[in-house]
Amino acid sequence: MTITLPSCHIGDRRSIGIHPPKLLVGVVCAALIAMSGSASATAQPSVPNPPWPSRCPLRLALVVDQSSSMSARFDDVRDAARNVVDSLRDKRSEVTIVGFGTTAEVIRSAVDVSEDDARHQLKDRIGELTAHGGDDSATNWEAALTVAGNARFDVVILVTDGLPTAYGDPVREGDQEAVDAAVAAADRLKAGGARLVAVGIELRPEGERNLRIITGPTRGEDYYVTDTAGLLRQLYGIVASSCGVPITQLPQPESPEFPWLETILGTLGGLVLIGLAAIALHRKRSGREQYPARDRRAPVAGPNIDHSHLVKQLRADDRNRPTTKDTL
Repeated sequence: MTITLPSCHIGDRRSIGIHPPKLLVGVVCAALIAMSGSASATAQPSVPNPPWPSRCPLRLALVVDQSSSMSARFDDVRDAARNVVDSLRDKRSEVTIVGFGTTAEVIRSAVDVSEDDARHQLKDRIGELTAHGGDDSATNWEAALTVAGNARFDVVILVTDGLPTAYGDPVREGDQEAVDAAVAAADRLKAGGARLVAVGIELRPEGERNLRIITGPTRGEDYYVTDTAGLLRQLYGIVASSCGVPITQLPQPESPEFPWLETILGTLGGLVLIGLAAIALHRKRSGREQYPARDRRAPVAGPNIDHSHLVKQLRADDRNRPTTKDTL
């Protein structure tokens, strides 16, 4: 009998005559074609990741996932992001911060982190970031990478939990569609010359796959997997690779700045309060001394008062009093 089956060459359909014993071959061939068609439906990166710059100063973008799924770990992410800014403070590197949830925005652009005031202001702004809730709580890699692609960078670091859920304009939801859209945005970014490095935090198995298909195939080069405790070291390692130096040659994070202004103002406020309290107490005491309270109770003689000296005085007076005889 004759059965029409697709051949193993995709796109080429032809009639082949087979006998029943050969039916299994045709079934296998058809299954392979079906699998190939399914795989082609998922976008794959077409632009290779550019090499490490291996030089400093850098133009670096740090792209931070602020979606609701990051809430439990966002304090650690924020601290690591603030501290890694210090790794470039001995060079005239420019750091840009991009935050994203359902949409994406530039938090600070091209900050020269070798300037102390500018660096501290950038770190303060990072310290104000929070994980999003409500309508902005989704994870839109496409938007984040598109915003980063609007400027020229040497390295773009994506910090995320690896599970994009939103894409498009207007924004729509869909897990696989979100990954496919992110791949296209990542390809445009890499085509512009930026090396894209992803850092996945506490990933699920599908999360690592997602990082791999937007950056490149090599774990520890194109993408990294860590927990919050190891995040800062991974970020430092990426900066070291970008500059082409050992990690030990990078400046360590600055010690937390002592809040001098807040402390001085608080101390002065306390001293003012103490001074006002002292003045009020002094006035109260002065009033009591100027107008002493009257004791309206009549004095009462004690029961054991000795009056013998009065008797002696009266007898003496009698002796000295002149008599009638004396006066005559």
